[in-house]
Amino acid sequence: MAASQQLVAWSDEFSLNTPEIDQQHQQLIELINHIWTATIDQQHNKLETLRIVYALERYTVTHFTAEEIFMREIGYPKFAAHKQAHDHFVARIRLEKARVAAGERLNLDIVHYLKDWLINHILVADKDYTTEYAKRAAPATLLGKFFKKILG
Repeated sequence: MAASQQLVAWSDEFSLNTPEIDQQHQQLIELINHIWTATIDQQHNKLETLRIVYALERYTVTHFTAEEIFMREIGYPKFAAHKQAHDHFVARIRLEKARVAAGERLNLDIVHYLKDWLINHILVADKDYTTEYAKRAAPATLLGKFFKKILG
């Protein structure tokens, strides 16, 4: 997709330093850019638009499930609120999917909602759980590092 057709481009600012999650976030941004293209392209047909919205829904659910499993695994203390945010986002996509299936066109409100929500979610909520994980995974002191090396 040409840069001029992108609503949002991946930036190192979005990186969580977790390659798997960063790659998934890049894919979500790509899907949102496809939604953007479908919205501004007056010639885009309904079936293709619906296919893109379905793809966004499927990928979002898959990604959120992976994140939620990881958060449960590390005992993330803000899991419930994070999951609630995920559920709200998926519900908004499903509402838009129903609108498109009923013959309505995508509008700019949904595109901006998707972009703004995802960027804010990555920069705030996702950075929080990955920071929490990094704190737990790495000893904070030199003595802690020593014992981790000795004890495995």
